[in-house]
Amino acid sequence: MLGAILHARALPRSPSASLRRGFARHKIVDLAITPVTGPEVITGSTRMKAGTATKLVLNMLSTGVMVRTGAVYGNLMVNVKPTNDKLIDRAHRIIMAATGCDRYAATRLLIEADSVKVAIAMQLLSLPRSQAEERLAAAGGSLTRALHPDA
Repeated sequence: MLGAILHARALPRSPSASLRRGFARHKIVDLAITPVTGPEVITGSTRMKAGTATKLVLNMLSTGVMVRTGAVYGNLMVNVKPTNDKLIDRAHRIIMAATGCDRYAATRLLIEADSVKVAIAMQLLSLPRSQAEERLAAAGGSLTRALHPDA
């Protein structure tokens, strides 16, 4: 782990973080996230409290990354790639939730847009696909910024 952190620090614009207190104490990382979990119920096991705490911290960080990169709109994951039946159904439900349209309209929008983000932008902004894509591109791929440029 130390080698990976030192390599990351050498890269441009790559802050490093660690969940281990020792790395934080020696100022090896830029950010120390060190949840205090106390001793494990079973001595020697790291898959219980410490493992769960690590998973929660990583989920928190990855959720923040998703929000900052525009992969979500409100509480909806709009970067879903509908590549199978399960994901197509999810894409339909996301489009319906974001726009208030019915399943038939969501299906039509997804077929026409070939993207959940574009489908939502088309519906909410009443734009054709090309203009919705341009609006998203101008907003850096963020559906939120594309729909609310002044926010």
